[in-house]
Amino acid sequence: MPENTKNEDLKSDTTAPDSTTTETKETNVVPLKEKILVGMGGMTMFHGNTTVKATAMPFFNMILGVNPALLGLALAIPRIWDAFTDPLMGRISDRFHSKYGRRRPFIVLGAILMGLSFGMIWMVPTTWSEGSIMAWFLITSLVFYTCFTIFAVPFTSMTYELTPNYNERTTVMGHVTLWTKVSEFTYQGLIPVAGILLTWGVFSTQISSIRMVMWGVAIFMIMLFGVMPGLFGKERYYKAKAKAKVRDEVAVKSNGFWKTVGQTFGNKAFAVLITLTLFQIVAGFFGSTLDYYLLVYYMFDGDIVVGSLWKWYLSMSYAVCGFIGIPIMLWFSKRTSKLITLRVVYILVIINGVIRWFVYTPGNHQFIFFDAIFGSLYWVAVGTVMQSMIADVCDDDELKHGERREGMFAAVFGWVTKTAISASMLIGGVSLVMVGFDADLGGAQSDSTFLGMRLVMVLGGMIPNALALGILTFYPITKARAGETRRALEERRGTV
Repeated sequence: MPENTKNEDLKSDTTAPDSTTTETKETNVVPLKEKILVGMGGMTMFHGNTTVKATAMPFFNMILGVNPALLGLALAIPRIWDAFTDPLMGRISDRFHSKYGRRRPFIVLGAILMGLSFGMIWMVPTTWSEGSIMAWFLITSLVFYTCFTIFAVPFTSMTYELTPNYNERTTVMGHVTLWTKVSEFTYQGLIPVAGILLTWGVFSTQISSIRMVMWGVAIFMIMLFGVMPGLFGKERYYKAKAKAKVRDEVAVKSNGFWKTVGQTFGNKAFAVLITLTLFQIVAGFFGSTLDYYLLVYYMFDGDIVVGSLWKWYLSMSYAVCGFIGIPIMLWFSKRTSKLITLRVVYILVIINGVIRWFVYTPGNHQFIFFDAIFGSLYWVAVGTVMQSMIADVCDDDELKHGERREGMFAAVFGWVTKTAISASMLIGGVSLVMVGFDADLGGAQSDSTFLGMRLVMVLGGMIPNALALGILTFYPITKARAGETRRALEERRGTV
């Protein structure tokens, strides 16, 4: 293509998006029913990424008395295992052939296995020693996260390939994020609900009450919601792959496993995204760990039940603000760009760090809802805009290498996400020890300990996001370039 023609195409894509957008929407909008049913997998994803880590601290540390640094280490170890299983699952998912597709069978199987292994984590015999309890937690969590990989990599890959429409991809991710917001109403309320059931006499002990609540999560929120995308989602690129079987067989021979992994990390746009994700998740979960401890021990004098209840209120506030924020985020992203949307979100989160310093103090618990107002868009952006950008990266990769590899990108991105979450838990546990936190002291921690906890929470959220704001300037895929890539792919292999 002559250079002047290429520039004219870019100009038309930038200055007159309405014509191309209208045509795209008429042919590439995913049916609402399918978006809802596929989006339900977002609840399973949320519980896979979050609930074990969020509940492990109060269950194993606050109730069973396990050392928080040791627990943080146990939470981090599965990420080493994921470094092998996630790319392997991505490779298998990309190359799998069956009459049901390459993603759907693994989604259904993974959801069922996830539920069973999740329930077993909490069945640890409480009379065991600290070392034995941690061995049980480590083994069962390794099994759980392996099953999570079986589900998460194919599911995430499916969301990338539901549509080639630049804006519709963000809408699809919005539906997934919607169900993660629903999950936020529940996960921090698990311990308080178990306490309520115990008070009502439904269960005889706190441990048995927590176990039954967790099995409810396993069956309904993980298994039931997890199988829906596998049963009702459509793999549109799988049909295109079948039509180009000969070409793909050549690509399979030329692109070995390790070469594919290298090409994935070598994609500049993807490298920027996983770096941003590393900073985002560490900052977000770092704060969500420390705010829990500040609520319980600093603001409510060591009362686990009341502190957990306010943590639940905070999580529900995040969910409500997230519901409101999803359409705002989609509207703003479509009318500006994904890059501008992320920049605005980073600035809001940095401002939120200042707000947290003032509201997380004794007597100010009623003001913690400002945390949700300013911080909720953070997680909406991670679930919608960021995931939509990875779908664009998959197009860029296909143009360069001639193969659809959503599975590999989903695997690497998922591993980075889970590693960042576990790293934040490990850092959070170590930080608690370093500032002198002792669970046996309850609310009688020293002033220096509470000051250290507050500084860790605030600065641990602000600094990574300030760095992410600068790194975002290196992301190369603009809306115009994404449109040009799509046109080049459709000229090569036809429309999807």
